[in-house]
Amino acid sequence: MNTVDSTRRKEAMHALNPFAPGAGRQPKELVGREQELEIMDRIIARTKAGYSDRGLVYSGLRGVGKTVLLLRMKDMAASQGLITVRMEATGNETHDYELLFDGISKAILRERRGTLRQKMLDSLKHVNEVSFELGVIKTSIGFGNEDKGISSDSLRLEMMVEELCRELKKEGSGLFLFIDEFQVMSSDLMGTIIGLQHSMGQEDLPFYVIAAGLPNLPGVLTKSRSYAERLFQYKRIGRLPEDETRECFEKTISKINVRFDDDALNRLIELSKGYPYFIQAYGSAAFDESESSPIPLSAVIKGEPIAQASLDSGLYESRWQRARPLEREYMRAMASLEKSVCSSAEIAERLGRPPADVVRVRKGIIDSGLAYAPERGLLAFTVPGMGDFIRRAAPSEEQTYDDRA
Repeated sequence: MNTVDSTRRKEAMHALNPFAPGAGRQPKELVGREQELEIMDRIIARTKAGYSDRGLVYSGLRGVGKTVLLLRMKDMAASQGLITVRMEATGNETHDYELLFDGISKAILRERRGTLRQKMLDSLKHVNEVSFELGVIKTSIGFGNEDKGISSDSLRLEMMVEELCRELKKEGSGLFLFIDEFQVMSSDLMGTIIGLQHSMGQEDLPFYVIAAGLPNLPGVLTKSRSYAERLFQYKRIGRLPEDETRECFEKTISKINVRFDDDALNRLIELSKGYPYFIQAYGSAAFDESESSPIPLSAVIKGEPIAQASLDSGLYESRWQRARPLEREYMRAMASLEKSVCSSAEIAERLGRPPADVVRVRKGIIDSGLAYAPERGLLAFTVPGMGDFIRRAAPSEEQTYDDRA
């Protein structure tokens, strides 16, 4: 085959690439999450039948597909005519309230049933009128030990959710709030949303928080409101086992009548380690380096540095840049231990400092979502392979801190 024919064949293969590397992009096949989708199916069925249920909280490392799962669940609810709102928490309370109010308003406007849409718009108009009055007099009301105070934004959100859910229940519908990166939300807003899940459940109204975040999320929720542990079904999302990783690679390309040869597939399974984000990156690179089916091991090998560069830029480099210089120094010491989980004491020892001297740095890394504490006194990276990246790429500690932009 001459060079021109080879290039054309490659271009034809590229056009059919079914892999979708990138944060939150929907893969062609969602393998290994059948149980989670069944839970969502049950909640949807109960809502349409007029019953309420608990919310859902998914936690796990970055790259395991939490965002993709939220998006799929949102699509499931929307396809059944339920009202869905999706947001990614930013940690800026004012901005997050704006995202919520804007999302709810747009969700109402998307409703195709004219009568229901008008009823919800009327409810929204009433709530906004009351909220304006409350805002003018700067209302702040305390409701107990855990609820320090309710701002006018909180009251507006609570009234909005309650009034909408009363109308939705009459129609066999419900309001589903999908929140990504829930662990970074401000404590006050998080407490308001947890309180809403609680009060709406007590009144048997169809409001559901379906949230995802890092492994520390369940603890953050319980710290915000102690009763949060009873309001949600908590599910830990991890990497896929080998058989499901194999299935994901095979099913992704089977619909376009392409397959991997055995050696290529085994190498992809080894490289991806079962992380869905890695599966998409390595699968896409191997596909682009192939000219025919079955895709050979040589295409996987050629694609490895391309996939690695994609992971570096998409997962690792931006997070390293977001860390302050002292945090980078701490993470480098952490990576040098070459452990999946490190003790705070041994990290401090590697830095040559007493543990008490680096407590604030450790807290900064956790607050930034770069690491989490699986147990008291222990620390692990939230991004799989972060330690390997630091040791391999030796990123500079002199980069300007970008305020997590």
